[in-house]
Formats: sequence, C-alpha cells, structure tokens
Amino acid sequence: MQNKNFPYKELCGTIHLHTKYSDGGVDYPTLVNAAHAVGLDYIIVTDHMSLGGLADGYEGIRDNVIVLIGYEHQDPGNLNHYLAIGVSEVYNSLTNPQDYVSAVRKAGGIGFIAHPAEKRNYIGRFPPYPWTDWNVKDYDGLEIWNQMSEWVEQLKSWRSVFRIFYPRRFLESAPAELLHRWDNLNRSQFISGIGGVDAHTRKIGVGLFSFVVFPIKVELKGIRTHVYLPDTIETTNFSSVKPALLKALKNGNSFISNFRRGDASGSKIGILCESGDVYTPGMNLCSSQQKSFIVELPEKAEIRLLFNSVVVNRMYGKKAYFNIDKGIGVYRIEAYKNGKAWIYSNPFPVGQYPL
Repeated sequence: MQNKNFPYKELCGTIHLHTKYSDGGVDYPTLVNAAHAVGLDYIIVTDHMSLGGLADGYEGIRDNVIVLIGYEHQDPGNLNHYLAIGVSEVYNSLTNPQDYVSAVRKAGGIGFIAHPAEKRNYIGRFPPYPWTDWNVKDYDGLEIWNQMSEWVEQLKSWRSVFRIFYPRRFLESAPAELLHRWDNLNRSQFISGIGGVDAHTRKIGVGLFSFVVFPIKVELKGIRTHVYLPDTIETTNFSSVKPALLKALKNGNSFISNFRRGDASGSKIGILCESGDVYTPGMNLCSSQQKSFIVELPEKAEIRLLFNSVVVNRMYGKKAYFNIDKGIGVYRIEAYKNGKAWIYSNPFPVGQYPL
C-alpha cells in the first residue's frame, strides 16, 4: 500500500514461529515455502532458547519472504516467556526476567512478552505459561493475541477434540483482561502490541494412525501483524528493511488481524492532521493538533473507536472517520465481523506522558 494520501508501505507477516531447531515440526525451507505460498511478506522465527537458524544462515530474504530470526527465552520455571528479536546470542545464563529483558535492550534488540495472560488449569500436559513479573522494565511490547494460546485455552473437555481439525475457526478475540492491561500500561509509557501464531506444527499418533496438528499453511492463515514502513524503505534490500521492520514493531506502527475473518492487507488506519500529515499507530501526537481518524478497510466491518479502553464511537462499512474529541489519552481502532474480532490497531497516544 503506497499513495500520496497514506505515505507508507505495508508488510504483512507472522510472528512467533517454531522450527525443528526447538520444538517445531518444520524446517526452514518448508516454512519459507509455506509463507510464500500464503502471500506473507515477512516471518519472524523464535525457537526456544535457540538461534540455530541464524547461525546456519537462514536469515535474509528467501523466496521473496523477509526472514528474521530471534528466540524465545523463559525462566527456570518455564514461565515469563520473552520473544527476543534482533539479537545475536542466546542469554542462557540469565534466569531472572528483568535480566534477560535488559540484556535484549542493551544489545540493541527488541522484545515482546509472550502469551502473558494464559491461565488454563484443566489440561495437565499443557499447563499455562503466563507472565508473572509485571514489575519488569525495558520490554518493548506485548503479544496481545496468541493463536495457539487461545486455541489451547478453549480445550475444556473431551468434546473439544474436534477443534484439532479446525484450529482457526474458533478464534474470537484477544483476552479482554489483557487488552485492558495494555491500554492502562500505555497511559504511562508506550507499549507496542503484536499478534503471534506460536506455530509448532506437530505430528501426533503412530504410522498410519498419525496426522499433523496444525499444518503450517493453516497456521500461517491465522493471526498476522501488519507493519507500516515509510515509503522510502527498499523492502527488497535486507540491510535496510530489517532495521526498519524492527523499529516499526518496537514503535507500534502496525495493526493485528485474524486472516480467518478476511484478508486485512491494504487497510489504512491512521490520524489525519489539519496540516495534511498522516500518523500511523504508535506515533505520538500533541493535544493541540487538529486531527481525525481515518479508517479504510478492504471489507465491511463494524469499526470501533476506543478511548482509554472504552468504546466511544462506532460505524459499519469499509470506511470510517472519527473526530478526536476526548482529549488526552490512549486511542485505538478495532474492527469486528459478526461479533468476532478482525483487527486491532496499536495505540495512538495523544498528549505527553503520563497521559
């Protein structure tokens, strides 16, 4: 997407993927081939405590797909999972969340708290892996919608077994509790949000009685993160697009979608100022600027404007224009189809922190 009225390029990709370097079921060639086949612009692989794919030279542009490689860190209790991206080493010796979060920041990488709101307690083999240390500082963002996490959280009885065959059909929304926490956090500092797949693509069973749970192409057609880059960035040049992509993710110049509800590629979500400048999500505006929201989607949806976690306006259609008249605070855009979440924008902070 690129035009004079919205001077940004959009990259659509998936984050939080696992390969055979940890507990995933696919190798890099298979993963890249699948990403290309389903039309993704980028993927970010985060194997558990491993940068093996980086060491073996898989990062770069492969088959027209931008491949970034980070890793997923966790503490000794298998809690406090953290997606570390843009780093060149695994901090194996660091077991305290603040220590590994700070190490990623010091190394110039970016980091996101993974599946922070898990709380299931009814499947012994698949316990929750929530984030527990909310006093930590220096993290860049939250994984506000985790595809695998939502699926597992819904497995409450043997009747849920049919969900194995339809892993995307029952995705409904990011956890309301987490969205509320996210909005509150953004009143004191900017916290970016991403969507994660948490792809593992595992085979269960033996021989003729085995099958793959979540084929990789199916997994890549779920939760996606769409990033806005300046239109001057050359996306076919890895040395320029990698830092631009990391910066945009850190700054929240992005929105999250569920592909199962429709392809959100081409969506324009921003703030139009009286000067004619267009701000994407994540860009801070001073309270004196005259401005209004512009939302243009490829398909009709219920478009909601939120202010400090409260829905203050809504419209139905492909386009919506909202005046910003609530003053200083945190604004976001959400879009729903048939009552189920399709799009979450990153916040638009208006005013100086703390808001």
